[in-house]
Amino acid sequence: MSELNRPTSALSRILKALMHKVGITVTELARQTKVGQPVIHRMATGETDNPKVGSLSPIAKFFNVNISQLIGDEPLPEELMSGSYNPYYRSWKKIPLLNWMQTIAWPETLLTSEVATCISTEANVSEKAFAIRMEDNTMLPLYPKDSILIIDPELPAQDKDFVVVHLHGHNKVQFKQALMDGPDLYLKPLNTDFEIKRVETPYTIKGVLVQSLTEYHQDGRAVTQYDMNAQEHAPIKKQRLRSDSESESIY
Repeated sequence: MSELNRPTSALSRILKALMHKVGITVTELARQTKVGQPVIHRMATGETDNPKVGSLSPIAKFFNVNISQLIGDEPLPEELMSGSYNPYYRSWKKIPLLNWMQTIAWPETLLTSEVATCISTEANVSEKAFAIRMEDNTMLPLYPKDSILIIDPELPAQDKDFVVVHLHGHNKVQFKQALMDGPDLYLKPLNTDFEIKRVETPYTIKGVLVQSLTEYHQDGRAVTQYDMNAQEHAPIKKQRLRSDSESESIY
């Protein structure tokens, strides 16, 4: 049966409850499920009395329910009533894009209103997270110049993490791999043209790398993973933190 001829009051109520529980908008649900935004809007408002199975199925799958549960023929599973419905859903968060001097003051004295640019990330980061743009090639090949680095100040830095560090007395931060030997901190550039240096002055670790976004340029324009024709161009590569065993491979 390709269509369900039934009143949609139950569908509207359940769909809105699921969306509210997850914290997702009609626009984002449409993007995640590939179902047209107007279709989802009509379902949520009860304007349609003839929803198609082809539209209901991806929505039900997104919320980890079946179609009968989505339209109200069956009760929702008890475990869904108390927790998040889709463990794989990650909402987008807007974070400030700072320059390497502003980062020194973030978040203690620099206000969000003083930041000209923000970016969005789906990474699971704290409210104090920020982004910076790589200014040089000291971290090649993993983090080339102009890569956008998503940094979380709330993550405690551990040995072999990639961190943003402020060496007191300097007017800019640094982005390096942290090598910790007891009380000593060494900053390691990945580019072998530069040397590992022991930190000999007071310092503050401003945050730990959570995600990096690398843009490639083709025909004079930037290409991102959000392009409709991403497979025809070089997309943004996402790089996440490595485990200790993976990190050792860079030595």
